[in-house]
Amino acid sequence: MNSFATADPEPILEVKDLVKHFASSGSWSWQQRRKTRAVDGISFKLLPGSTLALVGESGCGKSTTAKLILQLLEPDSGDIRLCGESVTKPKKNALRRLRRNVQMVFQDPYASLTPHLKIGAILREPFLVKGVRPRYEINERVRFVLTAVGLDPNIAQRFPHELSGGQRQRVGIARAIAGEPRLIVCDEPVSALDVSIRSQIINLLLDLQKSCGLSFLFISHDLDLVAHVSDVVAVMYLGKIVEQAPAATFFAQPRHPYSQALLASSPIPDPRRRTKPAIRGEIMAGTELGAGCRFRNRCPLAVSLCAAAEPELQTITESHEVACHRADETAYTHEASQFQTHANK
Repeated sequence: MNSFATADPEPILEVKDLVKHFASSGSWSWQQRRKTRAVDGISFKLLPGSTLALVGESGCGKSTTAKLILQLLEPDSGDIRLCGESVTKPKKNALRRLRRNVQMVFQDPYASLTPHLKIGAILREPFLVKGVRPRYEINERVRFVLTAVGLDPNIAQRFPHELSGGQRQRVGIARAIAGEPRLIVCDEPVSALDVSIRSQIINLLLDLQKSCGLSFLFISHDLDLVAHVSDVVAVMYLGKIVEQAPAATFFAQPRHPYSQALLASSPIPDPRRRTKPAIRGEIMAGTELGAGCRFRNRCPLAVSLCAAAEPELQTITESHEVACHRADETAYTHEASQFQTHANK
């Protein structure tokens, strides 16, 4: 699905020039406070019924972006538009409307559930907030969402610690869909689960997307998983989006050296088939970025220009954007057989 074409419908989510910096104090009181640029001016769009995947190493700003969208953190600047309406720094009533349309599935399926409440009580809260007051209707809806995520409705009488990890994550998904949102933010939704359970949860999310018309902002380190679920892929590095493209295009021909290194680092059965070296070096601190490209200290193609000026995100082909001074020299065909993209299914 193409989220950049002019003929596309209005985006359900539009993020423009979003910024969030965190002040960090030094070890001594006389030391100057420095800013960590967690999110540093990113923009993207998400179409109704589609999935945009945010990928990148830990510390690149993916989870901070998710929290900014849900207003769990307040952005320093930029704009977040949901269904065409700005929700940046909303008032109380506007924030309640936002939470009805946007929900989140958290990474840890145990920490995200209140341990002293039974599952039924946890799932009743979204309906109470939404304004569904008759108790008989709430209980019926709780049974409905539990059935929708493949759980026995009788599980409503149990506590979170009595459930397995997969069951707890299904409860988290049930809570997310209870208020009938239009967008769900999935922050590493299966990383804490056993491999045998991950496919069940992913297939559940895809089934719910088809049946309920949901849109997903999907955050993950697992590129095989991203290839399976995403329509568009956005690669973040130190608070910036460095590449954005439809999933099929991204996995067939990534153009940013960082994207290529990420794909090369993904485990494959035969390491001799690697077409590019895996990523090297260490990610620099978010307080020491300087004026140039943020990937320059790890990039095999870096030149003097990369240290002098930060590249802007530019369109190189239809729907494919890259922030690299040498993007014209980076084209190569990736071993696409490793990744079965959802876009081609």
